[in-house]
Amino acid sequence: MSENSRFIDNGDGTAKDTATGLVWCKKDSWQIVNDWLNFQEALQFVDSMNRKDFLGFHDWRLPEKEEVEKLYLPGNIVKGRSNLDLFIDPAFEPGCGNGCWCLPFDQRAAFYFSYQSGVVQAYDQDFSQGYVRLVRLYSA
Repeated sequence: MSENSRFIDNGDGTAKDTATGLVWCKKDSWQIVNDWLNFQEALQFVDSMNRKDFLGFHDWRLPEKEEVEKLYLPGNIVKGRSNLDLFIDPAFEPGCGNGCWCLPFDQRAAFYFSYQSGVVQAYDQDFSQGYVRLVRLYSA
């Protein structure tokens, strides 16, 4: 962890946010399955990772809108997929997607957060060029 970083690399593929107590997967869905996901596929991805005890855990979930917004750090740059500048902590692995599906959602739309702009927008759930970053609560 650098002096200014609030993220601790746990050495197991996760990073703990010391400000929120949340544990984030250092890789996102693009880096894990090398594909885009619509919202329903993102939900299925989370379920699949839990059934596999991904990184030794089975309580992964989609982040809440307010949680994923806290990942946006304009003073940090990580090179994302297609060499895009993403404003997230360097504890997260480079090469990730440009954003993340997040909760809440309704019958038609779901929120999608951009690591480039720091903006959350509602997209149709069938928007097919999304990603998800798994999160869980920290437990000692």
